[in-house]
Amino acid sequence: MKKYLFVFASLLCYSVADAQQRPAANSLPDIDKMMKMTPAELETYKQKMLQQASAQIKDVASKNNIKVNEMLLPDYELKPPVKDIKRLSLLPVQPPTLIQLSDGLKQSMQQLQSVTPKAILEEVKTITTQQTPSQQQSTSIAEFYSDKPVQALLVSMNAAIQNPSVVEGWNNLAALYNMSGLQHKAIPILMHHLSKEPNNSMLLNNMGQAYMGLGDLENAEKFLTACLIQDPLHPEANRSMGMIRFFQKQFAEGQKYFEKELEVAHRRSTLANLKRKGIKINLAAIRKRRTGIPHHDYFSDIGFSKFALPDLPATAGQATQWYNINAPYVKSLQAEFIFWFSAGDATEAQIKEEGRRAPGLYADLEDELMSDLGDEFAPLLGLITKQERSNLDGMLEDYNKKLSEAICPTPPSVPGAGADLALAYQKKCCDLRKPIADAYVQNVNDFIKNRFNIVNTRWKEYINAMISYVQLNPTLGNKKIVYSTVAQYFTFLITTVQTAVSFEPDPMECFAVKMTSEEADGIIEASHNIDFSCPAWLNLELDVQVGKIKADCSKYAIEASPAFVRLGYEHDFKTGTSTLAAGVGAKAKFFAAAGSAELKQMVYVSFDNNNEFSDFGLKGTASAKIGDTPGSIADGLIKVGGTVAGVEGGYTWGINSGFNSAVKGKGIIADFVKIDKSL
Repeated sequence: MKKYLFVFASLLCYSVADAQQRPAANSLPDIDKMMKMTPAELETYKQKMLQQASAQIKDVASKNNIKVNEMLLPDYELKPPVKDIKRLSLLPVQPPTLIQLSDGLKQSMQQLQSVTPKAILEEVKTITTQQTPSQQQSTSIAEFYSDKPVQALLVSMNAAIQNPSVVEGWNNLAALYNMSGLQHKAIPILMHHLSKEPNNSMLLNNMGQAYMGLGDLENAEKFLTACLIQDPLHPEANRSMGMIRFFQKQFAEGQKYFEKELEVAHRRSTLANLKRKGIKINLAAIRKRRTGIPHHDYFSDIGFSKFALPDLPATAGQATQWYNINAPYVKSLQAEFIFWFSAGDATEAQIKEEGRRAPGLYADLEDELMSDLGDEFAPLLGLITKQERSNLDGMLEDYNKKLSEAICPTPPSVPGAGADLALAYQKKCCDLRKPIADAYVQNVNDFIKNRFNIVNTRWKEYINAMISYVQLNPTLGNKKIVYSTVAQYFTFLITTVQTAVSFEPDPMECFAVKMTSEEADGIIEASHNIDFSCPAWLNLELDVQVGKIKADCSKYAIEASPAFVRLGYEHDFKTGTSTLAAGVGAKAKFFAAAGSAELKQMVYVSFDNNNEFSDFGLKGTASAKIGDTPGSIADGLIKVGGTVAGVEGGYTWGINSGFNSAVKGKGIIADFVKIDKSL
């Protein structure tokens, strides 16, 4: 992949070169040849091309009298300075006195004046005769940054000689010595003043810079570290310590120093050093740590805070009501989006004028900040991420599960019950399921509102930072970026309302039901639902030794025991099919009065005149123990002893004919009759 990227970069380099300096067609990179190179051969070829590009840049700069920061050139390689043993040997062992410094300074000034053109000397004389030593110090700095190093040095020397008791004057002179490559002259000045003020961060930094310029990295690190103890954010000391760590291949440690530097200063060369090592830093995030930079709330000033999301529905079925109430809010969002989307459109004349304008002083800084800002916030401005979508899907799944588990009561099938009864049961189902829908809407909208508050705060921070960065370089293009970003913010608001907020409708059972829950309960209670199930007294089970006889309202059957009777009888009242059987029983049990009497009986089946089944039942006598004397009814006559006598009895019990008894008298026989008739 790196090979392909380099090939592309090579072509791009040639495509943007000045037309008069482009190589001939036959000198363009041989793509086929490059693709066949080994990694080592490709690296060598890459370095060669970078050197050629740097040479072209230097040549163009020289012809146009432009200074070039070589640390920004594509072939720049960061290397530690060579240790200058000769100049280091000239340094004093002990700090010089102020008199010695003054005498040495006068001598150095005379030496510099002897090789300076008369015009420059006249210019310096005018400055030094018209300004105070303090004013001369300021002027010397201005002269240096106006690319007049000789004037700067001569004016600064004169200020220090005229007012030798001011430390700042000597410090500034030492700094000018360092920047002019005269570090061996700066160190004696700094040695003297550090002996008086050992914790002065300005003096410590300049001493560290002097030793670094001479290649003495050990002493440089000692003084720079002492400076950072006094002033942790000193930009020059942090930069130089970062360079030292890079020289030592300690890139992570070096990055920490560079980030401290970038909190208070901006150097393209520092960023270039980091990028060469593949180190990506977030300059916007670094600037947030910086104190002293005013942070203005443009978001609120412009009025964007007025568009906070209204309260969201707390129950199902509120979509129409919510949109009616908040219709002005939604229309405002749409109008703002249209305005900001079109804002900042430049005319052709404005674009041409912009193209003729030189980049602003802070154009590079703004470009870095905007790039880092986008990298930081791009993944943070969406309302619903993959995690949030998973949470919402889980809520929906739980909601559907609860709905499916909420089984609605089924209305009875009652002839003539009418529509009111069906609506009453529909209302009961609505009452069962609507709380589930309401809870779902509440949970989703609470989640969305919380998520919105988080992301909306990020949008506010993003827009505030963007405006503050564009103020550094307010080009037409940058202004358009701001306007488009604001339009995207209103898209975020509109999308939240249209797609994220839950407007779940009421369960379908709640539609077209106007009655209250109390009214539904009243209708259900008065629904005349008659129970037509078979009466309990018609449910019969007989154990007749040879088998069991079972009967109810729909059918009856004889289940014969194989050991006694092989015949059986079954009749279904609905189908009319029947089977005949016979047998003699020993015991009978009625469900409603189990065990209340024992019977001796026989089974009978009767048919009508058309040979159609007519009745099925029991016929026989009853017996019971009366006191200590047993008694029985036989052939309709009873012979008893004890307390009950003179009773006649007999009975039939049929499915169709019911129970008939001729029993008269008192005691257990009469009780038996009462038992059955009570059914």
